[in-house]
Amino acid sequence: MTTQQLEKFFRKKAQRSRSVSSAKLRQRWLNAVRDLYIEIETKYLARLIKDKVVTVSRRPKTMFEESLGEYSVDDLIINVGDESAVFSPKGRLIVGAQGRVDLEGERAVVTLVLNPGRWSIVASRTPTLRLVPLSEQSLLEAVKDVMRA
Repeated sequence: MTTQQLEKFFRKKAQRSRSVSSAKLRQRWLNAVRDLYIEIETKYLARLIKDKVVTVSRRPKTMFEESLGEYSVDDLIINVGDESAVFSPKGRLIVGAQGRVDLEGERAVVTLVLNPGRWSIVASRTPTLRLVPLSEQSLLEAVKDVMRA
């Protein structure tokens, strides 16, 4: 094997390895977002959805991240009366977290972050970052922050 062949071999192998890693990371991120939406719909909103107080829908969007490439992910839209709140993924590659989803409403934006397998709500950023685990109570506070009273 010549030096050029060896270089070509290793470059091809390295490229394939990066592709596999990107695909696995991307799929883990998409699974985490899917699981978040399932938790919100089945654990916190199931009764309200059943009673038709709240409707939920999904809207696909295309994202691009340097290490993950281009991919499609859904926003989760919660409709109550004439108002909506949208859970919108912002990315997997976030400093200090494994991913970020923003809850956007007419009044504000609340950030959710994924840290080792658990979603939390950013309760404050100053003077230090304070995270609150996602729960019925923390979701209620977040929704109250982003939606009209």
